Amino acid sequence: MKYKIVLFMLLSLIFTIPNAYSDEDSDEDLDSIPEEYQFPKYNNIAHPPINVEYKGHKGTAMFLSNTFEDGRRNLEVYFLTNNNKELNKAYELYTYQYGGDELVSAFEYADKKTGDKYIYILLKHTLEPNVSYSYRFTELPLFIEDDGILRALFFIGDDNGFSKFTCIDDFETDRRCEYSTKEGLIKYLDREKKW
Repeated sequence: MKYKIVLFMLLSLIFTIPNAYSDEDSDEDLDSIPEEYQFPKYNNIAHPPINVEYKGHKGTAMFLSNTFEDGRRNLEVYFLTNNNKELNKAYELYTYQYGGDELVSAFEYADKKTGDKYIYILLKHTLEPNVSYSYRFTELPLFIEDDGILRALFFIGDDNGFSKFTCIDDFETDRRCEYSTKEGLIKYLDREKKW
């Protein structure tokens, strides 16, 4: 466990130190640099890392965010695997950067019926402060590639196709979201995946 924490701290440094390719005065054409070497800078850890194990393989999901000068934020999920040698971006949420979405919880979930495992991300959106909030979740399946390496679903872009339906907490009425918390979402998933 200590090794994972130290490794995460080192990776955090990689993401926060100045990027050699990000110098605005550089004449270097950024398009010519391979994407795996174009690491953006992050200044927030949005959620503690999650260690997962699936069919004897291990990986770590990391949840990073950056606040830009104009106050916008992003949320990116990276998956570290292959004995800590391979780092892939598994998910990117653009709407997070506009400040409307908040990461409530992220966790590993095993489907009791199939044995499949997922990383779930629960998001909260403020519709009207102290009056109404909406919640939605995103499912990132874990799978083992043909090369025998555990990976989380690799996806970059608008997450609408991956987000499940939205439910609402409305404090002016009795309407409440059944999965506004991690515990509520686990109960919801247990019920829905039973069939």
